[in-house]
Amino acid sequence: MSLALIPTRSMTQTKSTVLTVTDLTLASYGLVGFAAVLAKAGRGEVFLVSTHRGRAESKPVTDERPSAPPPTAALRHEGQLLEQQRKWCADHGVRCRAELLEDAAWPELVIRSARRVRADLILLAAQFRGASGRIIPQEMQSLAQDAPCPVSLVRLPGLWAYKNHA
Repeated sequence: MSLALIPTRSMTQTKSTVLTVTDLTLASYGLVGFAAVLAKAGRGEVFLVSTHRGRAESKPVTDERPSAPPPTAALRHEGQLLEQQRKWCADHGVRCRAELLEDAAWPELVIRSARRVRADLILLAAQFRGASGRIIPQEMQSLAQDAPCPVSLVRLPGLWAYKNHA
């Protein structure tokens, strides 16, 4: 992923808050790193948001997945992964907060978080090959239309690009 950063006047003269929607995968560290660069340029902070996928999908009882972890274990695991990304930002000299949200209507929850923290930018990643979770166009449109700040979709390489870095 190669990115050119041209800070805007508002980002360099005021503290900026970059709300970053992370899926907690290894690939999402690229997005978190980009958010850290933007926040650092604006002497601001990164606000990480992730959604807990435990109860959002109603799978039929015949689901083939063997022994899925109980929701509390999955929630705890996702919380730990989110804390690792928050700590990664802090270790790189960027103030960072994190929030784990329920998955049900994630665009509305992200918008609510963006308003609450007065975000200057919302970053969202898309992985085009090998990605397990795809962005639904209607969700992206809803987020872009209703967000209180600009929304930027960042293209990350597919998960296959990170298989040797685990």
